[in-house]
Amino acid sequence: MRITHALTTAAALLVFLGAGQTLAAQSTDVDEVKRVIREETESYYRRDADAWTGTWVNDSTAIRTFITGSSYSVQRGWDTFGPGTVASLRREPTPQPERVAWSNYVMRIDGALAWAEYDERTTNRPEGVPLLARQQRTLIKQNGRWRILSAGSFVESSFGTFPGAIESRLDGVGRDLIGAKKHRDAVKVLALNAQLFPASAAAHRSLGEAYAAAGDIALAIRSYERSLAIDPRSEVSKAALARLRGKR
Repeated sequence: MRITHALTTAAALLVFLGAGQTLAAQSTDVDEVKRVIREETESYYRRDADAWTGTWVNDSTAIRTFITGSSYSVQRGWDTFGPGTVASLRREPTPQPERVAWSNYVMRIDGALAWAEYDERTTNRPEGVPLLARQQRTLIKQNGRWRILSAGSFVESSFGTFPGAIESRLDGVGRDLIGAKKHRDAVKVLALNAQLFPASAAAHRSLGEAYAAAGDIALAIRSYERSLAIDPRSEVSKAALARLRGKR
């Protein structure tokens, strides 16, 4: 029902914007909307909290939606996702090496309102499996500046048999079990994930989190060490490992 409502809302917005001016007459706005869209993602990966904040409308009208093969979430209002994201960026300030490509834009602009849909391809290593998503952004112009009002992400590569889709779904199930405090069941699921995807730093990191929640400190340390051996840059794994070693 929620997905149907989101799609209906998007369709209604398209109808509203359909009468807007042609893109040729608004090339400056088109370029600026694309720049803001790119800056939202690029500032996140370079861990620039202030720049990322500046791409968004910072009030209760902001909304962010994620749809993946294992989860669906809607966060309504800047306070539900903005401050937490900013805190995360400042807590882990090391820039991330992700490379992002944008393509297949569909855009409508009518006065101070813009709607954009596009493909986003993200990779973090030359040999890495890309993350593929169809993205949607609604922007409004405030005091001459375009800012994001709503964001929707449909992560295509988390569905079906895309490389990494099975890993993502198992990880989602394992994390849900951790959240439900079914820690032993979470360990079983995430141990299978790490076995199926031994080269995934994320799989070993999640397994470490499950072991820690279950009270298996030694096994949690081993999983985080394996994760760091694959991805030595992970500040999350480093911090978790330091906490666990302090409990010995």
